[in-house]
Amino acid sequence: MADLKTISYDLTQNLGLKYLPAGVILYRNHEQPPVDIPFTETKLKSFCQALALAGQGKTMLLKKEQLGCTLGTSVLGFEEEAEDYLDSGAFEKYEVGLFASEEASAESILKSTYLPKGQTKAALIAPITSFQELPQVVIFSANSEQVMWLLYAVNYEKGGAINLPQTGGALGGCSDVTAWPLLEGKPNVTFLGLGCRLKSALDACHLMMGIPGNMLEMVHTHILNLAKPITMLKEAQSKM
Repeated sequence: MADLKTISYDLTQNLGLKYLPAGVILYRNHEQPPVDIPFTETKLKSFCQALALAGQGKTMLLKKEQLGCTLGTSVLGFEEEAEDYLDSGAFEKYEVGLFASEEASAESILKSTYLPKGQTKAALIAPITSFQELPQVVIFSANSEQVMWLLYAVNYEKGGAINLPQTGGALGGCSDVTAWPLLEGKPNVTFLGLGCRLKSALDACHLMMGIPGNMLEMVHTHILNLAKPITMLKEAQSKM
C-alpha cells in the first residue's frame, strides 16, 4: 500500500497546506468499522466540521448522531427517510435569505448528489496518515492557489477541461466533494456554502477539493513533478 505518511508530508510541504489531507471511509450496514478506534462521543456541528477537524489532525469514528447536520447525513446515506429532511425548501422555510423562494432552495437541495439512503452506519474521518488502507475519498481544505496546483496534478497527463459540478452553495462538503467523487470516480471542488462555512470555521480563502482515494498516489506523483513551476511561482511572489 502507499506510504500515506510520506504522501501527506510531501503534499503538505510542497503545497504549503494549512490543513492536512483528510480521508473518509463510509461503512455500510454490513461492514465492520475498525475495532481499534472508539466511536467519538462529542456531537459535532456537521460533516464539514469533521473534515476541517481531520485536517487539523483529529481522528473520528462517527455515527449519524454525532454529525449534527441532517442534510449532510441524508446526503451520505445515514438516513432511512431522507425525505423528512429534504423538504420543499429547507433553507427558505426558515427564512435564511439564501434563495428568493423555497422552490429555488429545493432546486439546490433535491438535485444534489446522494448516496443510497439508509445504507451508511458509520464514517471514519481522519488525516490520511491515520488510515491502514486508502480512504474512499481524500479531502483537501486548501486556498485557491493550492487547489489550482491540485487541479494541475489531476490533469497533468491528459490536459483539457475538468468538469466541476456544484450544488450552488447548498451541500458543499457532503455532496460536492464526498458523495460525487465517491459515486463518479472523479475529482471535484466546492466553494462551500453558508452552513458549511459557519460550521467548519474555515477562513474566507479556503475551499475544499475531494478526490477518489485511488487517485491519491497519482496526485502525489504529479505534485512532485510540478516542483519547477511551483517554485517558479513562489520565487516570483517573494519579489512582489
